[in-house]
Amino acid sequence: MSRLNLTSFDALSDNLDYLAERFPHAVTEVRSADGAATRAVDWDVLRQEFSGQLVEGTQERYRLDWPGKREALLLSNSPTARSLRPIRAESVDFDTTRNLYIEGDNLDTLKLLQEPLLGQVKMIYIDPPYNTGNDFLYADDFADSRDDYLKQSGQVDEAGARLVATSETGGRFHSAWLSMMYARLKVARSLLTEDGVGFVSIDGNEVAQLKMLLSELYGPNNFVATITWVSNLKGRQISDGGPAGTHEYILCFARDAQAVNQFRGSGAAFRKLMPDVYKGAAYALKEDAKGPYVTKNELYNTNSKFNERTAPTMVFRIHYNSDSGEVRVSDLDDETTYPGFITAMPHPNSRPGLNWHAWRWSRAKILADHEDLEFDTTNGRLRIRTKIRDVDGMTMKDIVIGPSTMTGQADLEALGMGRLFDTPKPVGLLETLISVATGPDDLVLDFFAGSCATAEAVLRQNAADGGQRRFIMVQLDEPCGAGTPAAAEGFSTIAAIGRERVRRAGSALKAKGFTGDIGFRALRLDSSTRADVRRTPDEVTQESLLELQATVKPDRTDDDLLFDALLDLGVDPASPVVELNVDGTVIFDVADGAVIACFARKVSQEMLRSIAGPQPLHALFRDAAFETDAARINAEQLLKQLSPNTTIATM
Repeated sequence: MSRLNLTSFDALSDNLDYLAERFPHAVTEVRSADGAATRAVDWDVLRQEFSGQLVEGTQERYRLDWPGKREALLLSNSPTARSLRPIRAESVDFDTTRNLYIEGDNLDTLKLLQEPLLGQVKMIYIDPPYNTGNDFLYADDFADSRDDYLKQSGQVDEAGARLVATSETGGRFHSAWLSMMYARLKVARSLLTEDGVGFVSIDGNEVAQLKMLLSELYGPNNFVATITWVSNLKGRQISDGGPAGTHEYILCFARDAQAVNQFRGSGAAFRKLMPDVYKGAAYALKEDAKGPYVTKNELYNTNSKFNERTAPTMVFRIHYNSDSGEVRVSDLDDETTYPGFITAMPHPNSRPGLNWHAWRWSRAKILADHEDLEFDTTNGRLRIRTKIRDVDGMTMKDIVIGPSTMTGQADLEALGMGRLFDTPKPVGLLETLISVATGPDDLVLDFFAGSCATAEAVLRQNAADGGQRRFIMVQLDEPCGAGTPAAAEGFSTIAAIGRERVRRAGSALKAKGFTGDIGFRALRLDSSTRADVRRTPDEVTQESLLELQATVKPDRTDDDLLFDALLDLGVDPASPVVELNVDGTVIFDVADGAVIACFARKVSQEMLRSIAGPQPLHALFRDAAFETDAARINAEQLLKQLSPNTTIATM
């Protein structure tokens, strides 16, 4: 049963629908007087459609623009006063693990990680909302819920009655989605290493906008590739028209594309995961004194543009003695012969006016590294091929067929968590990306963690190659809907599901003999640890002065103080933490003595001497531990005397 519209015919909306059908490029989005995104006509574009001459308008420029972009830029640059509070009870191997699972808004979290992890993340993978019409769950000013958006855009009244014939919500309007992504991707850029790469999963709804957004934020030359992932080869049979969709996209970008190597991985692993894309080895395995190798290409450059004119130093004669293995080179016009040697001339060039192809190796490299060349003297003719030592190595292709959404479900079912997510990403897909884009000691970040397939993929890849990669997962504390399988299993939030998945995946690998790090340090985004004692003069009374002395909120633990301080100091929150007991007082030793913290209510001189002993970079105390300014000064002088390079801070 449908609800009556109870409004008159909306001529404006009907006219916009007509123009959008005939001239879709002339219908855009602007902000209305109340700040909501709404459709509007780009009159300059529309006038041009009815003129054979150039229509004067605003200055043209190549850019991606939308209502709210400036606000997104402002938001990305604004600081945050939040903190990360440790949750030991939800963690695995809290004190020793180097992995992090952070629950809370990813934008604030990325800002908090900027200083301690600046330029340290080798790979980012995210699977953000696809903007298919679902609500945004991120509490940015520009990310309204569906109901709020409809009210602000004038499409429903306060009672919820529809005011226009066709709803235009987040699924049609790109602005809110772009603003959400803009702020987060902009902040994330600073975390990448110089040779770091990022991957973003997306479907056809926003792939065009996302590519332009990435090109703007990271530079057009740093867009690396569009990978097509066939996620459902059967095709999605429920659609409005056209073919049944079979694929999604993974857009790859880099901090500096010139610093990124080829995406090389194990050919055997590729063929096992994607047999339809990677066929069996076509090259015979050979062996020499340096080990196994295969040969693929001859030494000459197959591109005829490289010849005696364009690359004269790369065109010369090569001589080889099959008995001694000696190699010599000579000029092209030097017809000297060497007894016992066979001579290879450059490959003939068929382009008019040219004679030779250039070699791919220089004279010096041939003489120095000829053990990596195969010299074939069959039938008295010398042919030279390059030896490829990475016999299992293969460059990843930009199409993935094999791991699917069904595979992703199977991954969860193997952990006893089947059907908790509708379309989880397959671990095999993410493990492939990790294998080609990271080294054994790199850091992987996923700030739309969802089902936490990325974390499991990191653990699996470490188990496969003996690596010590670390992961950071960030997930909003999104509640599990009532009546969902997740709620029925007792999970209150998506973050809780993610943590449990990592626990089970780690335990499964440990049962198979993996001895690496399977833990994670659980943290939760919260307000600042510092108490807000700012008051205007008329708000302060004699009785309230004592209440304003506290600098730390009363509900915060020593762990809370420590991790808030680590972020302030620019120390990785995944650093090892050792809790020591000195004369009944707890002391934290972070990162092998880089930071030593004591949050006791009172600190004796003996305690100060113990803290100064390891010569820490930073010493942390509770502000209230020093009853007077004199006590504070005396403590500072003593520490400076015992450990002159230590920075002292209080909270």
